[in-house]
Amino acid sequence: MGRTKKGANGSVSGKVGPHVFYKWKDIECVRTLPRVKKNRELSNGEVENRGRFGFTQRFLSLLKPFLRSGFHNYEENRTAFNSAMSYTLLHAVSMDDDGLHIDHDSLRICKGMESLITDVTFRYENGILHCQWEYDKDRVKKSESGNFRSVIALIPDLGKHWPAGQVIGNYLTDKAQSITGKDIEKGATYHVHIGFVSVDHSDRKMDSMYAGTFTT
Repeated sequence: MGRTKKGANGSVSGKVGPHVFYKWKDIECVRTLPRVKKNRELSNGEVENRGRFGFTQRFLSLLKPFLRSGFHNYEENRTAFNSAMSYTLLHAVSMDDDGLHIDHDSLRICKGMESLITDVTFRYENGILHCQWEYDKDRVKKSESGNFRSVIALIPDLGKHWPAGQVIGNYLTDKAQSITGKDIEKGATYHVHIGFVSVDHSDRKMDSMYAGTFTT
């Protein structure tokens, strides 16, 4: 049942016929109820879509600290997590005979301007991951992105270990970042993703890159 606020001329909340009125982030919204019978059998496509959505949600829920910085205000009036969900579902989830998979080459933990990083190398020794990168000096200077800070995510296979990394690390111009091994679990294979974000309230970000894997 819908309810009015501030009398007949005020806003409406709740269900009115086939429409639902609600408020999100101080914005008055309305959506139409789906024309689906709850007890009917789902089609193969609907089952696959639900499975893909749930798989992606479980995967990204472990990466929220990285996504809050990397996808913040990527899309207007959407949360960072929802923006990351949409992007990942569209670009980085694939299915084969073995089931659903994350395509790490297409996955992004940061989304914004084109990456100006030209090379990334890393090594893992004595429980510490050492990352180094090179960048296009002319384009970084022109874009005034030298003060961007690194975001490095170490992502294990879903359900086996916990992610590790650094949310706001060294400056882009530092060309290096080390991550201590206190959160890096033994016996795991990690996928290394590195991106960069501004911390000057300009909300600028640089597309993250997939650097490869290492095993502890």
